[in-house]
Amino acid sequence: MSESTILELRQKNSSDVERNGIYKTTLDTAIQIEEGDQVNVKAIYLDTSESSAGFIHLEEDVDITMEMAIYIQNYKLDQRFISHFGQESLELRQYVNMGNDVRSPFELGDNNIWWLAQHSENVSSTNWKVQKIKITIGDLSKGVDNYGGLTLHFNYVSTAPGAANLVYPLKIKSTRKQNLPPNGEYAINILSRGDGDGPFITLQEKLPQTGITSVTWEPYQEQVDPGETIFTLQRFPLNFTIGAGDYTPGELADIITENMANVELEGKVNDLYDDNASSTPITKTNWPAMSPFLTTILKNDAELQRKALTEGETIGQSFVNATDYIVDNGNDLAGTFYMEYNLIDMKGEYVAPNPANPADYNPPLDKYIGANEVALIFDENTNKLQFNLHFPIYVNESSSGSNDASPGVVYNGIDNNLPGVFSVPTGMPLRYSGVAFTRLEPTSFWENQLGFGDITITPEMNANLNYPISTSTPPTHNNSFTIKANNGEQITGAFPALDVAVIKSETSFSTPPFSNISTTNPPLIEISNPAIWSVNSTKTYNNSIADEGYFIVDVSPNFNQNLVGEIGSSQSSKSTQSIVNRYYTQNSFTSDQGAGSISYTHSGAPQMLSEFQVRVLNPDRSTVKPSILQEKNTVFIEVIKPIKSNTNQNPK
Repeated sequence: MSESTILELRQKNSSDVERNGIYKTTLDTAIQIEEGDQVNVKAIYLDTSESSAGFIHLEEDVDITMEMAIYIQNYKLDQRFISHFGQESLELRQYVNMGNDVRSPFELGDNNIWWLAQHSENVSSTNWKVQKIKITIGDLSKGVDNYGGLTLHFNYVSTAPGAANLVYPLKIKSTRKQNLPPNGEYAINILSRGDGDGPFITLQEKLPQTGITSVTWEPYQEQVDPGETIFTLQRFPLNFTIGAGDYTPGELADIITENMANVELEGKVNDLYDDNASSTPITKTNWPAMSPFLTTILKNDAELQRKALTEGETIGQSFVNATDYIVDNGNDLAGTFYMEYNLIDMKGEYVAPNPANPADYNPPLDKYIGANEVALIFDENTNKLQFNLHFPIYVNESSSGSNDASPGVVYNGIDNNLPGVFSVPTGMPLRYSGVAFTRLEPTSFWENQLGFGDITITPEMNANLNYPISTSTPPTHNNSFTIKANNGEQITGAFPALDVAVIKSETSFSTPPFSNISTTNPPLIEISNPAIWSVNSTKTYNNSIADEGYFIVDVSPNFNQNLVGEIGSSQSSKSTQSIVNRYYTQNSFTSDQGAGSISYTHSGAPQMLSEFQVRVLNPDRSTVKPSILQEKNTVFIEVIKPIKSNTNQNPK
């Protein structure tokens, strides 16, 4: 006779997961293993339900939140515009806070990324700046070497008029305990509304689930003085729901793209401007694009002015040079300059409709900003999902005004009187404009199921912006922001392949500009370029049957057992093993009911069984590809103890 105990080793319950299929389970109560006790692998369930056939399974409806920021690439061809009156050139982008001694309004663009922001005066006495937080974690002395591998989400209230609720994601990378930051301090750099006691900040996560015992920012908070002008990144939200079910990556990509790319998402579009479009406040409600991904300069200004009336404050539209603005002397001036569009001249182009002569009508001059090439695509060559989120530069258009241009790149030149002050290394602009995500929720969907873990940007309120003009005494508050955004990681655009440097209209295949043309008036060099620098997911979806027929499941407790392979293989192991048939069909788990397991019978001194290390391996003992296994892996261990007969009883 014997008694049996079943142990559940479930990856989703583990606090120590190296990757899917490799994790450690610590038992709530240790079990003593004695002479004659058996330890068997009772059953194994491996989560190949999604990746085995390239399916994504949603157990219930998923409410999607996407939040975007908009940027422009400040290149030369989009600096000056033609007026409808007398063909006069207008400089619509104005570098407001630089002064004529730094940059003339008629000088060309710097080819850098400038982010759409709003600026307003701080009228509150209870706005707070928080630069750091302090985290205290639990005891790491009990054999735990690493901490982190998680993201904390701090809810706070924006200081911008309208008081939007924002989220600051703090990613804490997995690190060894000896490499944790001094005093547990992490930089966050946010501005938040609050009261006399402090900012309105809360942590989404529950501390016991993260291994954190306390979080505080009180020692690092300081009030923002009234009267300081604050520049805040503008954000544009989108919400929709994806129904429960099973989807191929391509099907899911199509659903998400349909919700992103609808130009009439927020109302019917309208190509006619009335006289309110050239006045303040603007009351026009329909525009050429009604989408959070694509807007116009005048539309965004109208929304800001409506908000300003509601809040009783003055709000300005601006673009901040927040990303990698490294000038010739090596200094990074990111977040220190801003520019505006000349709204007065843009609205001054307006001519009201004349019923007697309809041809007299002329709309105000308006410009798109955002992204028109918006898509989530499943690439069948790489088996990955990828985002495209930009407005291409269109080249080789015809003179007829038809839509026959193709995406491409142009060569950008720098024209600056003082290049050491306001000049960055130039190159080819890769897009006219674009968007980047500031928020993607739920995290379990975007990161775990789709593999977009590092695609979002986070503005850091850590820059002194000279407002309104360049001065010798910089502001005392960090009232502007910087943003880290890289091509192919957070933003997209044309891919600058080697082929775009070749000018193909000349038989000599010369370099631009052509040597026989004056460099004071170089030609316009345009190159068609269909290649895109997309943002790829980190997850690869598998659509093929495995090349070998089984998995090795290695379960390592604190006792030893030998499994010896064939001669010369050097594939011996001192752990409990099980062989699992690798055959699977779509939407199923690969399982084994212990038929392929090797039993262990204990001999010798008793040992305490307290934890197990589970590793799912290929037959050659290599780790299984991330495209094969998901997170719902479980191993059941059976401990069998023989019931000893009582030998002390007297026979009848």
